Amino acid sequence: MTLKKIFSVTTLWYLAFAAAVAIVVPIIFSFMDLTDVQKYTFAFFGINVVFTILSGLVVGIKKQSLIYLLFFPLLYLVGVKLFFESFAYYIALIYLLIGFLTYGAVKD
Repeated sequence: MTLKKIFSVTTLWYLAFAAAVAIVVPIIFSFMDLTDVQKYTFAFFGINVVFTILSGLVVGIKKQSLIYLLFFPLLYLVGVKLFFESFAYYIALIYLLIGFLTYGAVKD
């Protein structure tokens, strides 16, 4: 990946969407009147998994670099550090694997 592609508009879009899902979603869920189980279920296994699958599909279909799939799990770790319990760190590996699996499923 060249330096020009690293600082492209595409990279900024991937970072913006990853930050929105990884940091803004936990902020929203922290203000909602939900139990911890509901927060973790909707945030970790609902919204985040769907976003990971969609980002893996988009990166694979457009034949873009795998670097874009690293943005969300890394920003997710920042969001977990700020808003959730320490056991949630391991879910970043699951998101990384899901992203790579969906990328590989659609890549020719």
